[in-house]
Amino acid sequence: MYSLPPPPRPGTMIAMFSHAGLGSSQHLSETEMRAFETLIGRKAASVLFYNSWDDPFPRADCELAQRCQVVPHLCWELFWPSQNPSNTRLCRPDETGLDQVLAGGYDAYIDEFAVQAKAWGGEILLRFLHEFNGDWYTWGGAKNGGAQGGPDKVRRVWCYVVERFRAVGAGNVKWMWCPHGVTIDRSEEAWNDLANYWPGADYVDWFGMDAYNWYPHDPWGHARPYQSFEDCFSDVYTKLMRLALKPVIIAEFATGEFTRGDMDKAAWITEAFARMKADYAWVKMFTWFNIKKELDWRVDSSPAALAAFRAAMADPYFLSEYRPAF
Repeated sequence: MYSLPPPPRPGTMIAMFSHAGLGSSQHLSETEMRAFETLIGRKAASVLFYNSWDDPFPRADCELAQRCQVVPHLCWELFWPSQNPSNTRLCRPDETGLDQVLAGGYDAYIDEFAVQAKAWGGEILLRFLHEFNGDWYTWGGAKNGGAQGGPDKVRRVWCYVVERFRAVGAGNVKWMWCPHGVTIDRSEEAWNDLANYWPGADYVDWFGMDAYNWYPHDPWGHARPYQSFEDCFSDVYTKLMRLALKPVIIAEFATGEFTRGDMDKAAWITEAFARMKADYAWVKMFTWFNIKKELDWRVDSSPAALAAFRAAMADPYFLSEYRPAF
């Protein structure tokens, strides 16, 4: 592990994502949030939900999160499901929207979203252009030129949107820059190096990182290699820390059920949280992707998995109180 100075204070916050299905947007449910906290035996400090660029600023969801004493973590996906229901499929050369953003075509939408975020006033973690280094989302470098300038275009859109929020004084919005960890769906060519996407430390409040263990296969019938927690995150964590010393959020992670020798989902969970505590001191929050979607990622996909998760959460190193970035 890359040698790092210790962060200002120890501990990693518990965040949650629990939703029956994903569409163009997701509205929070107090019932689902409370049920997840009961399930794991701990209160959460933050809650993840999703909106697209068809959606206005989700004030009602942010107010619900605030009433439940959790900080909203909004994944703001740059696509329009009213025009194209998939955020991975390109239908036209201009469908990703990045060029139109840079040309000012969405200034009114961006500015109104920022004004409403400022008016709400509470702290919100905004994860924008997430997993930009993968080859699946329309806003990623791979679908916006690849080696012919894709990362630079993504970087310029990031800076453009952040600057428009700053212009209206929306300082309560905290920007999470979130690449994906190692995966067979991510180009390892030099053009896709994180440094080529980096907007600079002044444009980022939090680092994020996403990764999953898909082993032994995905729902589309493709074989997938086994990935431990270390396999998922060691490389991307080291690269992020070399860019800047920022607090890190594991914004999405999980494993499906599997058996591999002495390892299974319960053992994977136990090992993951032990590693997080021992070797990832700058990881200050995690979100388990608690949904049955591509695979059964849920913490309670089996009694053994749930028991392992609850045992890990009993460690006071994992925190229920939100602490701002430092």
